[in-house]
Amino acid sequence: MLRRKKRTSYTLLPLLGLVFTGGFFAFFTLIRNQEPYRTLDKRWSRSIYDSGTLSNPLMVFFSRLSSGFFTVPLGLMLFFSYQKTGNRDKSRLILFNVIGIRMLNALFKQLFKRKPPEWERLIKASKYGYPSAHTMNAAGFYGLLLFLSGMWRNLWALFVSFIFLIMIGVSRVKLGIHYILDMVAGLAGGLFLNLLSIKTYKWFFKR
Repeated sequence: MLRRKKRTSYTLLPLLGLVFTGGFFAFFTLIRNQEPYRTLDKRWSRSIYDSGTLSNPLMVFFSRLSSGFFTVPLGLMLFFSYQKTGNRDKSRLILFNVIGIRMLNALFKQLFKRKPPEWERLIKASKYGYPSAHTMNAAGFYGLLLFLSGMWRNLWALFVSFIFLIMIGVSRVKLGIHYILDMVAGLAGGLFLNLLSIKTYKWFFKR
């Protein structure tokens, strides 16, 4: 009985995560252009942008860790590593994660077409801002690494990973690339797709 309850709880957690992350993304999408949320979003984003607490070099560092120039080569290394060791199911999961999240984010940007902040950008960025691609990619990719390593069961690992993802999102706001809602929507969207891919992986390969 105890073993069955534990298995049930682990089964319910991803489903609850899908509901919450998908719900949050839908909610942020609905309110992004509505008042007073739009004004508050711009005001608080400007406050982070003007803040002298966070150094720009540190923010650039966090931003680079979520860029495709870093995560794609790392993802390909993991893909070929799993292929070599015979874990082809995990290699497919890595490939789906790296490609799928970027395709979905590009689709969202063309669908919503939200303009980025009007203040000066400190680094180059894409034409549209919603949702944040870097935050979405990071949430999906690093969340998957947490799952594959088995560290997702460790509360400290989850806490540190969450703070890391928040810092990536904040870096994009600080550098003038995104509003706060772009960042939190990217976080929710990336976690949603990551949980969906993991759930699909378990369904097909762990039955």
